[in-house]
Parts: sequence; structure tokens; C-alpha cells
Amino acid sequence: MPHKRAKRSVREQQRSQKGTDLAPSKESLSHEALPKSVVRVLNAAQIREEWKTKKRTLEDKEESRAKKRKISSSIQPRESLQHYNKRVENDMRPLVRNAVHSSNAVVRNVRKQQLSTKATSSRHHSDNPPSPPPVKRSGQPKDFQSISSSAPKRLNDIAQAPPEFTRLPGRLKGSAPPTTTRTGVLSLAQTALMAQEREKAIARYRQLKASRRKANNDEVGERGKGV
Repeated sequence: MPHKRAKRSVREQQRSQKGTDLAPSKESLSHEALPKSVVRVLNAAQIREEWKTKKRTLEDKEESRAKKRKISSSIQPRESLQHYNKRVENDMRPLVRNAVHSSNAVVRNVRKQQLSTKATSSRHHSDNPPSPPPVKRSGQPKDFQSISSSAPKRLNDIAQAPPEFTRLPGRLKGSAPPTTTRTGVLSLAQTALMAQEREKAIARYRQLKASRRKANNDEVGERGKGV
């Protein structure tokens, strides 16, 4: 059978008859054709150039046809609306394409000009750096410099009393006046006077309430007699 492998003795006999170091036969890999994918990769530049030239020729043909052909804005007899729209679009396509290309070119030029102006302005600013802004209150003294409590103290100094602020700083102007440690503290005589005044106010209030109650009762009695 042809698909069966020959015996080893037969194969060795055939090998000895053929010999060694023979030239490659026609069935070797060097004589085989390259695959299409490999050929496409190797000839990529040539294929790209051919496609570009073909595309240019097609565009030139379309432009020449559009120039030769007159655009008719009116519908032809026995022409449907769908065919009319398609015909007008085909006629106007090269004009629209040229308009888009020209507008894109104008936009690119404007952007380049803007970038160039920005670059020149940035270089000018870098060459001439701006002067630093003036410092506010440069000649004025800082807060708490004129206050005695801000003076430096030694480590073992003894404080006889808490500090008293006789003048407010600049940022606290318009607020409540400074208070000392003795504000809000009353003596015994003052507390006694306040207690007496409180008792007098309570007595007056009770007298006022009693007089009003008596007047109301009298009015009610007179009304009952009249009825």
C-alpha cells in the first residue's frame, strides 16, 4: 500500500543508493510560493502608494465630472423625489468637500497664529519679569507691639495681676470697650441697696395689682345692680 511506510532495510537501501549532500529538489521550501499575507506585509509601501494614486484619480474624475455637469435645481420629468434628492447630493458633494477642506485650512492657520503669539508673549514676560506687588502695612507697626503684655518676660518673673488692655488693636476697633478684672463685682453695700430696691419694687407691684382687682370688682357690682 502506498500509504504504508517501507521497512527499515528497504529505506536504508534507498538512502544508500541516493547518497548524501544532494541538491535540493523542486519540492523544497525554497521553491514554494509565499502566502498572500506575507506578500502584503513585504510590499506594504508599494500597495499603499498604488491605493493613494487610485484614490487621487477617482477624486479627480469626480471633480471633472462635477465641473462638466450642470446642477439642475428643478426636478426632472418622471423623476421621483428620492432620486432627485440623491442626484442633488451627488452633485453638491465635491463642492461641500472643497468648502470643508478650505475651512479646516483656515482654522489651522488661525490656531498656528494664536500659538505663535502666545509663545512670543510668554518669552517677552520671561525676559521682563513683573515687579513684586507692594507689601501692605510695610511701615506700620504690628499688632500687640505697643501693649505692655507683649513685652518679653523672663523665666522666673512673678505676675502680680492679670494684664489690663487699655487700648484695642487695629482689627478690634468698633467692638465692645475693654473690661477690667473688677467689672461686674459688687460690694456688700451695693448688694444691700439692690435688695432693698427689689423689695420696694415688689411691694409697689402688689399694690398696683390689688388696686386693679378692686376696681374690677366694683365695676362688676355696679353692672349687677343696674340689671
